[in-house]
Amino acid sequence: MDRLRREHGRELIGAALVIAALVAIAVGYANIRDEADVAIQLPYVLTGGIGAVVLAALGVGVLRSQDDKAILDRLADVEATNLDVRERVDYLTHLLETGLLPDADIPGTPRAPGDDETSNANAVANAPAPARAR
Repeated sequence: MDRLRREHGRELIGAALVIAALVAIAVGYANIRDEADVAIQLPYVLTGGIGAVVLAALGVGVLRSQDDKAILDRLADVEATNLDVRERVDYLTHLLETGLLPDADIPGTPRAPGDDETSNANAVANAPAPARAR
């Protein structure tokens, strides 16, 4: 029961408020159904009807806030996944820059004498092809 209250507390409160609104309408109607005099009906309409509208509005508001909470929880999960993907992309970018690029193309590394663009291109072109998976 505690887990149900903890995970769905707002939904339970919202549903209880909406049910209370329906009960208020039913009680108000039960009190005025046999009365023909409008002056006698008016207090029941005011208390039952307006009370029901207020309870229903509160219930729907609480139910809506549960939807907002679920959306915010999902957004937090998406942001955490985004950070994880960003870290993996940064790691892979680092691996590509340090492993596949010639040393001369990495910023901050000195260029060796005799190192030119054609020898780097030939080294990359003559690299063995990766084995195909079967």
